[in-house]
Amino acid sequence: MKLADLAAFIKSSNAGATNLTFDIGFDDAALYQRVVALQAISPDSVARLYRLRPAEVAVFSYSPALAIKVTIPRPVICGGIEERDFDGVQQFAPLLDLVI
Repeated sequence: MKLADLAAFIKSSNAGATNLTFDIGFDDAALYQRVVALQAISPDSVARLYRLRPAEVAVFSYSPALAIKVTIPRPVICGGIEERDFDGVQQFAPLLDLVI
C-alpha cells in the first residue's frame, strides 16, 4: 500500500532556513508499529524520493504520538531567489506514493 493510504496525515514545514521536516502520523498504534518495524520510511527510501544521499536524511519515530518525523536539507535556501515554497508546506507530495 502507499503511505497516503495508511497515514492519518503527512505534512511538511520549514525546520530553519536550510532544512525541511515531514511529520507522518497514524491513527492506529498497531499500524504505526508495523510501519516502523518494516523500516519503509528510512534514510534510503526518503533519499531516493528527494534525490539526496541517505546521510542527509534523519528519521525519528516517536511512539507516544504515533508519528514519524523526517528531516532533510532544503533544495534551496528559504527565501532565496529560486524559492517556490517559502513555508515548505508543499514538499511532502513525494512521500504520498511511498510503498509500505
